[in-house]
Amino acid sequence: MLIDEIRKTEDFIALQREIDAFPKSLMLIGKDQLYLNEFAKAVALLIMDKGVDYDSENSKKVLAGTHPDLKVYPIKDKLLVADSEEIGEESFIKPIFADRKVFIINNIDNSMESAQNKLLKVLEEPSKNVYLILTCTNTNLVLPTIKSRCNKVELKRLNDDCIERMVDKVEDKALVIACSEGQIGRAQTLSKMKDFTLLCTDCLSIFTKMKNSKQVLEYSKKLLSYKNEGQLILELFTLIVEDLIKIKGGKEELVKLLPLKSELENVAGDYTIRALCEIAGLINNVNKEKQFNVNFTLALENLLLNILEVKYICR
Repeated sequence: MLIDEIRKTEDFIALQREIDAFPKSLMLIGKDQLYLNEFAKAVALLIMDKGVDYDSENSKKVLAGTHPDLKVYPIKDKLLVADSEEIGEESFIKPIFADRKVFIINNIDNSMESAQNKLLKVLEEPSKNVYLILTCTNTNLVLPTIKSRCNKVELKRLNDDCIERMVDKVEDKALVIACSEGQIGRAQTLSKMKDFTLLCTDCLSIFTKMKNSKQVLEYSKKLLSYKNEGQLILELFTLIVEDLIKIKGGKEELVKLLPLKSELENVAGDYTIRALCEIAGLINNVNKEKQFNVNFTLALENLLLNILEVKYICR
């Protein structure tokens, strides 16, 4: 149960210590939206119960999503002006079941500017016993006036032990853990991906088996057969290059892709540190281009050709 893991984190324990002087408006910031959503729910429990007691009626209702004093927004994909107006109206209604009322507003950074503006009055003058918890993955998309009215907490990434407990029954969980980067939402997505292990192997083959330009189209076609996984492919390339650099630097104990470690060690001698650093830069450039909707097929083919070129030039 994710909430059990959340209760053990430093971030949650720190908030628990401040329960008697809890901020009326709190912004939780992180990369993992699933984790943010669940953390917000745990904080709501903390506010309502001054703790997390699963046997209390407050806890049971919050965990079941039926608590009348916990309101979660947005109703649809993003916060709308109508949602903000409703939050304002609801904030004046006294709690029904608990002593406090909590509003969770997820993905505030994905909301319309007009909806954020409409929310300002509630943040500026919150009603008695009303608390607001906002979650956010990109603070650059949040109005400065919203940010200035919230206490901000940047959530630390979950450790690998926690991720392992959450994906315990997954095949090749070591690869899932390595690629999740402390994000439980990402770990769950990867664990449900049918061909994830095969994709990892195919990405590694670019560095271990691709020997000449004639093979570029073959390998490019193989990678592109994983539909809509361009970003994941680039992230796997990055992890592979970083691990090769660690091996070249004599830091094998820091390798992340442990199931692939022996293959990485076998091929590390084919690359110089200079080549790997240049390849890392090439991958980063494609990442930047991808943000501007470039043709990923062409970008990937060019990247594979450039990897070959750098590999041989920097020998």
